[in-house]
Amino acid sequence: MRKLIRNKFVIVLLVALLLFGAWNLVWLIMTKNRYHGFLEAVPKNERGTHVISDDEGYSYNVKTPDYLHFTGNLGVSNFEKGEALIIWPLINGGYEFGFRLQKDGKAFEIYVDEHMNPIDTSDENMVELVKKYKAEIDAMYARAEKVWDL
Repeated sequence: MRKLIRNKFVIVLLVALLLFGAWNLVWLIMTKNRYHGFLEAVPKNERGTHVISDDEGYSYNVKTPDYLHFTGNLGVSNFEKGEALIIWPLINGGYEFGFRLQKDGKAFEIYVDEHMNPIDTSDENMVELVKKYKAEIDAMYARAEKVWDL
């Protein structure tokens, strides 16, 4: 009886380890495939991070997903202007977008759609901010598109 319980425990443990190993393999393949092109466009710098800058003061970065997570991000930022575009590549294709704006000592974080329009249209202040800074948002998206071929 004791041997039977021990054998069942070993089988359950082996199945759990096999499933965990399979999940790790699926995660690794999916994230490496999704982020491969982004990482090639923004290679590691001397500090070991995926960040590059251009002559106009813009920085581009890639943050790969953490272990067993599927969400990383791409970023385009200009600290002098207080603007940043964050792009979350979806593991099954497509993207989600957010725009961060720092003006007059205030910071705003706005989720925008693929056309760089606000997702939450019920907040009139955010809608007005996006309208006011639409050219900057579109310019940052164009920069991201140029670097990563979105």
